[in-house]
Amino acid sequence: MPYLLLIAFPIMMGASLFMIRKQTQLTLGLACVIALAQIVLVTQLPIDTPSRLLGLTLTLDPLGRLFLITFVAISALAFIIAWMLPHGEHFAPITLVMLGLISSIIVFLQEPFVVTLLLVSVGLVAVLAIIDLPTGSRQLVERTALAAALKYLVMMTLAGVMMYMGFVLVSIYTPGEFPGRISPAHLVLGLLAIGFGLRLAILPFHSWLPDLARETFPMVSVLVIGVINATSLLFLVSALQFFPVIVLENARGLTVLMWIGAITAVYGALLALAQPEMRRMIGALLVSNSGMIIFGIASTSIKGLTGALFESFNQLIVLALLFVAIALLERPDGRPTNVVRRDLLWRWPIAGAGLIGGVMALLGVPPFGGFASKLLLFEAAAQLDGRYLALFLAATSLGLVALVRLAQNRLLGAPEEQAIDEQPVLLGTTELDRPAERRLEPEPRGLAIVTLVLLGACLVVGVFPQPIIATIAEVVQGLTFVRA
Repeated sequence: MPYLLLIAFPIMMGASLFMIRKQTQLTLGLACVIALAQIVLVTQLPIDTPSRLLGLTLTLDPLGRLFLITFVAISALAFIIAWMLPHGEHFAPITLVMLGLISSIIVFLQEPFVVTLLLVSVGLVAVLAIIDLPTGSRQLVERTALAAALKYLVMMTLAGVMMYMGFVLVSIYTPGEFPGRISPAHLVLGLLAIGFGLRLAILPFHSWLPDLARETFPMVSVLVIGVINATSLLFLVSALQFFPVIVLENARGLTVLMWIGAITAVYGALLALAQPEMRRMIGALLVSNSGMIIFGIASTSIKGLTGALFESFNQLIVLALLFVAIALLERPDGRPTNVVRRDLLWRWPIAGAGLIGGVMALLGVPPFGGFASKLLLFEAAAQLDGRYLALFLAATSLGLVALVRLAQNRLLGAPEEQAIDEQPVLLGTTELDRPAERRLEPEPRGLAIVTLVLLGACLVVGVFPQPIIATIAEVVQGLTFVRA
């Protein structure tokens, strides 16, 4: 059965690669080949053709296939980038296991209880990736990284409990069965809002995301923050479709959720403005982005849902670009470690351009891909209430100010390549007594090419967004809970 192969193949291959994990180059090469084979398998699966397995329904719609192909492509790119960047010893096996679990979530979206347990399982596997150490490392896990992993573990476990409780309540509730009975739909929406708010880092459950962005390896951040969060978003849309009573009986609750999303967008931008570190600033901007996405879902409008899903798709590419650029900018370039480097754009021009372009794409500045998705969200906000639009514009403006501040402090400073005065040769000195000549390292060519490719992908999606928007809009228009 192709569905069973889609789920079991990466998990079994991940277990096999665990046996040869110390042979880093071989493991990453095989993992990349497995990911490419997974893409071929996904393209061969029939669309909207349900199947049964152990009493459970498996199906794949066009939206699920689009995101699943993107997930696998991002994983393959992560394996390629891991050849050139530091990564954990078990990175390839853990990523393949996560890929198998995420594939199972996509095809089991009509089984909310099973998907809830699978999301908790993915969170547990992600914790292993967060605390993983490079091959041959003799140091223990840093306390800050361990704290970030424990925080993520607790948050995701609590999210799974809340989601499971909500689905239990809504599954046993029949509207109109007892006219005088109080509807539990409000409680269900509250439980689901907490569960998915924990997963998507919505205020006040946002603190884990900036910490995770700061403490983990770059590609692990892309997979955990980008791929797992996008999978959770697809599950949220599927849950609202499977239990439309949550929407029908919660007009006021959805309005509250939209306000929480708008406030989260502004708060995340303010948080980014206050962050001196690049990684934490990117994490704060992702919190702001999550607020806009949850607003689009809560609006239950065609434009809002399409914009939220398209924004989540764009975020996958932008995250890869941002963390590759940050990893490049953090590389030692031959200068002493105690020197504050403020000329990173001049030292690493491609990486600096990738960081600036990635943040602009995340904020929705044209002509990057985030512009089309943000425009849909802004249009949905304007149709509902002008105050939502004002908050979104304020969040975008604050994000741009944070980008300007980052550029001034870390990217556009004066080059620190001052000529060193030649010291006079003293009597009795030799060549060994002279200070070593400082040699500034060039920008790594491989990572620079990857950065340019990702930056080009953001531009292509921004210039030609219609094919992706059409695919998403076709699925959104068929959802029963969407309001005109």
